[in-house]
Amino acid sequence: MPDYTFYTTDYLGEDIPEDQFPRYARRAGLKLERMRQLYATAPRPGVPDAEDNAVCAIADAMYEFDCEDARRGMASASVGSVSETYVAPAELSPTTLYLREIYYRQVAQDFLVMQRGVRHA
Repeated sequence: MPDYTFYTTDYLGEDIPEDQFPRYARRAGLKLERMRQLYATAPRPGVPDAEDNAVCAIADAMYEFDCEDARRGMASASVGSVSETYVAPAELSPTTLYLREIYYRQVAQDFLVMQRGVRHA
């Protein structure tokens, strides 16, 4: 599992705050483990630390989606010096969730070769 130093110096990530990185890296690691159950997975030739990079890529995507969800449904109004902001809970369609899953796999494939079929132990 990559740490924040790997995320910033090797992967060159800059979006996830340090205090939130462990949670996103853990979620991304679990997502990658699930992908390994569905696909024969191997490091892409010539890519050092391929699995750690894949975890960072998935974590970055998760963080960006969470930020996007937080902005969704936000409305504000101002009258003079008084302003109010309202947030409606994000409602994600099954299609959006499905497309995000595909995106997680795509960013992992920048570092890993994934083939559908019999998973190799």
